[in-house]
Amino acid sequence: MLLQDELDAVRERCYESTPQHISRVRQDAIEDLVSSGIAERAVRAGDYAPRFRLRDPDGKLISSDDLLDRGPVLVVFYRGRWCPYCNVDLRAVEAVAEDFRSTGASIVALSPQTANVSGTTGRMHNLSFPCLVDRGGRVARSFGLRWKLSQELRAAEMETGLDLAAVNGEPSWTLTMPARYVIGPDGIVEYADISADYTRRGDPTELFPVLRQIRAPVVH
Repeated sequence: MLLQDELDAVRERCYESTPQHISRVRQDAIEDLVSSGIAERAVRAGDYAPRFRLRDPDGKLISSDDLLDRGPVLVVFYRGRWCPYCNVDLRAVEAVAEDFRSTGASIVALSPQTANVSGTTGRMHNLSFPCLVDRGGRVARSFGLRWKLSQELRAAEMETGLDLAAVNGEPSWTLTMPARYVIGPDGIVEYADISADYTRRGDPTELFPVLRQIRAPVVH
């Protein structure tokens, strides 16, 4: 089954189980984000990727420079463990993670969640790649992916029990647009898939032709 088919099924279940007024607020937020053009202004293929140094849930520092020294990197931005669409997406990436690594690529996932919640995310899905802590969405901002929830959307999410200030450990009530980036060893983005509509994602299999064309650097 293609990833989007799974996401469409999740969307149907969410609509059936969510109060209508909350579904309306969420859909309005999606449409506003799409029409804002934020995805078009984010880092795209052909741009230099912003560099980052982040910690994994155990406190280990992971640098994009170190990863790129070993080969291409797949960077997966996700909203959080509370997002059913992101959970499906992370599992889909994990399903083909070994094939990704066979091309010489590394994989990291980034979210603004706390270290504790990020660690739980990795364990929950048995992920073989680290879920890095992008506190306050600083790296997401550098990629052009960070946005602030409206008061109406914030109230709707609080009504469902989602307190982003608690989940993310800071009070900004900002989110990261889901995105996937393949970054070549030279630091240039070779592939970008940015989802202003978080219910829609490209299939992970789209990455294979890109990864196979990127040569890992020769270590002397």
